[in-house]
Amino acid sequence: MSGVSKTNNPTLHYSNVNMENSEKNKQKQLAEQYRAEIAHQYDPETVRKTERFFNFIVRNFFISEIKVTGISNLRGVDEDTPVILSSVHKSHLDYVVLGLALVQNAFSCLPATIAGKNLFHGHFEKLLPQLKGICLDRERVDPKNLRSKENLLYLSTFYDYLTKEVIYNEAVTIYPEGGRSYSGKLLPLNLGIFGIAKRVLKETGGRVAIVPVGITYDRVTEDSRFMGLLKCKKRSDRAYRKYDKRGFIHHALLQPKGAVYIDLGEPLYLDNVKQMDVLESELRIKMGELIRVTPVSLVCRALENKKTAKLEDVLRHIRQDLKYVKEHKLLIGRGIRYRTAGRIFARSLEHLANIVRFRDIIRISKKSGKHVIKVRREDVVNYYVNCVEHLFK
Repeated sequence: MSGVSKTNNPTLHYSNVNMENSEKNKQKQLAEQYRAEIAHQYDPETVRKTERFFNFIVRNFFISEIKVTGISNLRGVDEDTPVILSSVHKSHLDYVVLGLALVQNAFSCLPATIAGKNLFHGHFEKLLPQLKGICLDRERVDPKNLRSKENLLYLSTFYDYLTKEVIYNEAVTIYPEGGRSYSGKLLPLNLGIFGIAKRVLKETGGRVAIVPVGITYDRVTEDSRFMGLLKCKKRSDRAYRKYDKRGFIHHALLQPKGAVYIDLGEPLYLDNVKQMDVLESELRIKMGELIRVTPVSLVCRALENKKTAKLEDVLRHIRQDLKYVKEHKLLIGRGIRYRTAGRIFARSLEHLANIVRFRDIIRISKKSGKHVIKVRREDVVNYYVNCVEHLFK
């Protein structure tokens, strides 16, 4: 009798129900909190004003030219097909130059952009959501941290927001490498982009277009500061941001500008969840093929693993690379087509041997009547070698 009375105890039953309801309410409130952190707060007027501001800042202090190709690949996607732009990530300027390129060449409105939570601080905490910045806490969605119920709820809320409220109304830009490449190499792609595509396929039964995007700079703004950024990152977020900010100011005031190349490849259309197994490799290859060979990268390849080199040897190496570039029809930056090895080398000096502009990456001197090149910043040389290394295999 005692066992039956416990089983049918109404007080215990109601207590369990109340506990379940309380837990559900907590989960609901937490999900709403996460959504508020994640969601963008698009403001057309802010976009209009900041577009002019950023365009002025970028073109007058950082970039001499924004060259865009492959827009037809993006415009050719059916209106009813969700679009994910999968871009390489070289610099914090990527967000600005890619946004400007798309608004001015392809869209009447700005695509939504998934950005790391580390960018949402200071003035950018309110500004980025108004510019369609979607905040992603990478720590929470790191696979090693997904044992936590809270982090699983965060990931679920993030995917729900993207697939139910965003991707059917606007294109979404994602940088699947998960952060800037400090080495110059194209990093392994984060699984997040495939999770988004998989959610869309399951819900609609249609297809998703993933457009690979390559971004190449004549000179990456942070190239000489990546090693310092890694050291500051180990110390604190505050030291990291301060060092990063100082580098951009230093570049804006003192260092030479260069062109940036935005290349949009042919879309990869996905209509089957099983295709995800080969997607990472195929997409990474497509993104890598859109990186351009520049004068700086050719000179740095000729100086790889060398502390000193004769100019004649460097020019010989450049000529060999030019043959390879032509044979394999690689994409190239300004200053290469119809140029001799000597002119390509001379063009690179603005960014590599410009002491007046604080670009002391290499130095040229004469020894026994011959020009000799001394490598002063091996880390910067290696960075540009790594940027194009995959193209020369």
